[in-house]
Amino acid sequence: MAKNVFISFRFSDGEEYKEKLVEIFKDEDVIDYSEDQDRSHMSEDSIRTFLYDKLKRTSITIVILTPKAVDYKKDYLSGKYDDWLYDELRYSLEDRADNRTNAVLALYTKEAEDLLFSHTTHTCDVCNEKSNVKSIKNFSNLVKKNMMNIKSTYKNNKCNNVYDSMLDSYCSLIEFDSFINDPDLYLENAISKRDRKHEFELVKRM
Repeated sequence: MAKNVFISFRFSDGEEYKEKLVEIFKDEDVIDYSEDQDRSHMSEDSIRTFLYDKLKRTSITIVILTPKAVDYKKDYLSGKYDDWLYDELRYSLEDRADNRTNAVLALYTKEAEDLLFSHTTHTCDVCNEKSNVKSIKNFSNLVKKNMMNIKSTYKNNKCNNVYDSMLDSYCSLIEFDSFINDPDLYLENAISKRDRKHEFELVKRM
């Protein structure tokens, strides 16, 4: 069965990566429903209607995290996020009558890696093992809000404050080249978590 995907990306530095995915998907059983329409002139209601129509045909949202897509744009006068990337992901996470919550995964580019991760040493107070881990930096994106959000009952990695990157986050953060080398692995993993989304504390708004 074909996987229907919506690709969310920043045009200013992410269009090249989006086109790479489109090329990869031509050889896979994947249908791409992303788009490149300028929505700057649309009202919030019009954007919502437009995206609902797109997303109801999809089951997976792929977010491409380039440097300019890591943090959302914000209207500092109103305090609200004014960013179509935010709209695309928050509407993807909604559970509506005509569209289930989408599976979500985020692909980060090499240029964005230092904005997302730091490297630390962790000593677990459960198993007493010391390990080198990637720590996720605090960035302003719903991707971050939906990482490491597995409910404690279902947590795969039993060490405190250490999470399995594929199993313990509703939205896994995957290196872009790793994804294109084996897209089916990551798409199937995302879909499997959508089918058990009750195990996660989903955050649908900033």
